[in-house]
Amino acid sequence: MKTAISIESRLTTRYVQGYAHLDDWAQVCNARTSKSYVVAAPSDEEASDGGSTARLVVLTPAELQAARTTYRRVAGNGQVSFTNWMNRAIEETLSGGGCGHEYDCCGCASYYADAHRTKPREFSVVVRRSYNY
Repeated sequence: MKTAISIESRLTTRYVQGYAHLDDWAQVCNARTSKSYVVAAPSDEEASDGGSTARLVVLTPAELQAARTTYRRVAGNGQVSFTNWMNRAIEETLSGGGCGHEYDCCGCASYYADAHRTKPREFSVVVRRSYNY
């Protein structure tokens, strides 16, 4: 089953991960994700926090042209390619964590995404989940 998501690009990085929603963001496009599946069991080093690694595919529909317009508006200086910018936007959208605790070992989950373009409108994404223990 595919899930609809909104891809956004983070314009500023004034806040840490738990407060990233307070930064400035730009709407890139709407997309769909495939159902994620676990591709790697936690290694011995990660086993203590119960984290896991999952893979999913992000499909961008015809709205990719709208994404190109946003790219020219926000990153039009030519220092980063459109593909790299889209990879980063997908990573920023799917990464995160809501932890705002002032202490360690709270057990909150954080997600770290790594996206790569595989086809003109398809991106392969690996998301690692880690807990703060």
